Amino acid sequence: KLEGFVNQLVRFLHNVDVGVTAGTSVEFLEQVVIVLGLILDSIEDREGLKNSMLKGKKQSLDSLLLVLQRGSLESKIASARVLQFVAVDAEAKISIAEKESVVAELLKSAAPEKDAALIEAALASLVAISAPKRNKLKLVNLGAVKAMTRLLTEANLGAAAVEKVLKIVETASSTREGRSEICEEATAACVAAVLSKVLKVSSAATEHAVTTLWSLCYLFRDRKAQEAVTQNNGLTKILLLMQSNCAPHVRQMCTDLLKIFLANSKSCLSCYDTKTTHIMPF
Repeated sequence: KLEGFVNQLVRFLHNVDVGVTAGTSVEFLEQVVIVLGLILDSIEDREGLKNSMLKGKKQSLDSLLLVLQRGSLESKIASARVLQFVAVDAEAKISIAEKESVVAELLKSAAPEKDAALIEAALASLVAISAPKRNKLKLVNLGAVKAMTRLLTEANLGAAAVEKVLKIVETASSTREGRSEICEEATAACVAAVLSKVLKVSSAATEHAVTTLWSLCYLFRDRKAQEAVTQNNGLTKILLLMQSNCAPHVRQMCTDLLKIFLANSKSCLSCYDTKTTHIMPF
């Protein structure tokens, strides 16, 4: 029976002493995690798996961390997928993020030089655990903004990965600390990177990017963000997006953004006159 098999796999994760584990134990853990990753789609009781993995001292998180740190590519991807799978509710998301080394290792796995499949698996896990406010702050404190900026500027990502990166940046922008990181001098490239993905990726990527810009520039009136948008030809992109077949709520956010820039300076459109007169919405 599958449930009994899954329970045995979880017991294996619990019973390895990762503090003194040898290489052979790591290899054993890798095999356990790979098998667990292969049968995730067949597991109907996600709640039950969450409870069995995250109860007590959470040794299973130690085992998954060890695989993320020292495992093969295949086992690292499987470990990230298992973490995403068990992040089924707020309690689980918080339990996972309480172990900061797990979050830090996922961020390391989502680096431009890593394998594309590992990057996407790590991003999916980070998105899965990011909703609770304390987790958002943890992500920001562990360098998520810089990590996501690197991915947007240095990696050749597919649309699905770009969507996840932008979702994480959007999540960060909902916190004061995240907005500070996005807009500070050292990471000024983040706003430009988000702007570069507003068009021609996917509707989901567009929504995440525009929501981030709307949060920074309209909702919280961050001057540095507004200046970065202006300096990176953001207004033209917003105008183009408003002429596209975007969702109504995205169009409304673009309208709000346009109002902000018009209010800031009567001449803020002057440098775009010759290029964008044909797409002006008025």
